[in-house]
Amino acid sequence: MDAERNLSPPQRLAVAYARRELREAFSLLLEFDNRLMALAAKGQESLIKQLRLAWWREQLDKDRDIRPLGEPLLARLSAIENSEGLVSALRSLVDAWEQIVSAEGDPESPEIAAANLTRTDAIFGNYAHWATDSCNSPEAVRDAGEFWARGSLGLSMAVKDVKLLPGLKPLNLLQLAYAVDGDANGLARFRIFLRMSWHGLTGM
Repeated sequence: MDAERNLSPPQRLAVAYARRELREAFSLLLEFDNRLMALAAKGQESLIKQLRLAWWREQLDKDRDIRPLGEPLLARLSAIENSEGLVSALRSLVDAWEQIVSAEGDPESPEIAAANLTRTDAIFGNYAHWATDSCNSPEAVRDAGEFWARGSLGLSMAVKDVKLLPGLKPLNLLQLAYAVDGDANGLARFRIFLRMSWHGLTGM
């Protein structure tokens, strides 16, 4: 569907397994993060990237009736009722990507670590909060989210540290997408694909 056109295959799978009433908001969070990631990756001066990020913040601060409908993500956001919590999460993503841009390419800087924690809270923390029957601790959700956030930036992490979250299959699928070493061979990657598929089917 159109809402999935800016999602990677693992992200599409995660959205598909999200609660029906949460799918649009969850998809928007992931798509918005992807959009800002693409903005940050462009070969432009840091100041230009900062200005583009400031534009997004300005649009999010506007009343829903006066946001530019020509921007699909903003149009979809404005169509969601009671979207205050979602808008706050999107603002947090802008903050995070401003920190990443400001870090100027140092992947292990404190700014990157703080930004990944903000991204974790915005996406993993919010989905876990919305899915109120979760029995996971905030610390477990945060650990899982930081694994995902580092992986999404291509940063190294120990695959053995992946810990699945009971009742939060969409977040587990996002984690598992990065649960393979960067230099792993095709067989190792295929095993991760099988693990994702098995988890999607059984939750195990």
